[in-house]
Amino acid sequence: MKKFLFFLVLFCVITQPASAALTQADLENIGLIVEDKIKPLKADIETMKADIETMKVDIETMQTDIVSLKIDVAWMRGRFEGIRHQITHVTNLTYGLIALIVAAIAIPQIIMVWRSGKDREQQRMIQELREEIETLKQQRSIVTR
Repeated sequence: MKKFLFFLVLFCVITQPASAALTQADLENIGLIVEDKIKPLKADIETMKADIETMKVDIETMQTDIVSLKIDVAWMRGRFEGIRHQITHVTNLTYGLIALIVAAIAIPQIIMVWRSGKDREQQRMIQELREEIETLKQQRSIVTR
């Protein structure tokens, strides 16, 4: 502990009070040093300002292009909508034509089948009547003999 106090007192005695007085020459030297450090920063700031202005112009150009693209997309959307309506119309027309073609082919076939059934019935009746006529002719010829 005595050693510690001894060294503490020794260090306190050895240290001298610092003088904080700056002369005009010191201030000028500090100013020159700061100025040397600031010059490249000022040049960088000016370059950045020019870059920012260029970017602003580029952004305005992009905004104009985006507005133009929006208009073009809206126009294309309208065209596609019109084409979709036309395709729907043509599809419905095609369905109608298919229905007409089916009707034009199917109705005569149905009529032919119906008539053929009717014709068969008539042929059967004609055949029965012929047979009856033949039997009557035979009976008449037997009776007349």
